[in-house]
Amino acid sequence: MRAAGFTLVELVTVMMVMGILAIGTVRFISDSSIGFASTITRTELAGDARFAIDRISRELRSALPGSVRASSDCLEFIPVAAGSTYTSLPIAASATVFTAVPVEPMPLAAGLRVAVYPGPSAYQLGGVGMISPQAVVSAPDVDNEVTVTMAAAHRFPAESPSNRFFLVEQPVSFCIAGEQLWRYGNYGFSASQPAAASLPAGLPDRSLIAQQVTAAVPFSVSAATLARNAVVDINLDFARGDDVVSMQHLVQVRNVP
Repeated sequence: MRAAGFTLVELVTVMMVMGILAIGTVRFISDSSIGFASTITRTELAGDARFAIDRISRELRSALPGSVRASSDCLEFIPVAAGSTYTSLPIAASATVFTAVPVEPMPLAAGLRVAVYPGPSAYQLGGVGMISPQAVVSAPDVDNEVTVTMAAAHRFPAESPSNRFFLVEQPVSFCIAGEQLWRYGNYGFSASQPAAASLPAGLPDRSLIAQQVTAAVPFSVSAATLARNAVVDINLDFARGDDVVSMQHLVQVRNVP
């Protein structure tokens, strides 16, 4: 009887075929794992990007008209805490008080200032200006009017076309520094826009919004005109390893005189 078995050539051939199949299987599993990991990374990046963009957009919608400005890697604006209509206003001569319709709801933040008919020079504080010294608002009197008392005598340069005034807080900045997106607050008013290096360096006045953020021109502002509102263009790149998510978002800032 003939002996049954495999020749050496057959064994080598089978081993080669099995090796090729094994390499292909491992390569398929590896590529699938890399693709899955990349998908997760991009999903996380998109979530980080949406959070950052939503945070900036939400705060921008309460910006004082005419106060939004962009320079270098920073975006700055003055937040509005509340607004109402005045019934008297110091225009011809300086005064420490004026009367207005009650503010509802009255903001609780301390250090508020009054802004009337703001524009590009809103950051320039002084005895005559669009923004007053710090002010407090009284309770309504029997005629349902409130008295706004300023810390020093002040005169506003012009009336508002709609007799509107705003109660505003200190300026806020969003800046990219060291490939990180930061929010800055409680640093006061400056006629020229401050850079990130001159802004607060610790909590609570500086808070981290996102990491590994880059952009050639992250923020730009199209000023308001008589025909349209101001528009802020936000362009940010969020990176993690080799994965990059680019976000472009436009925010409309209403021009309410």
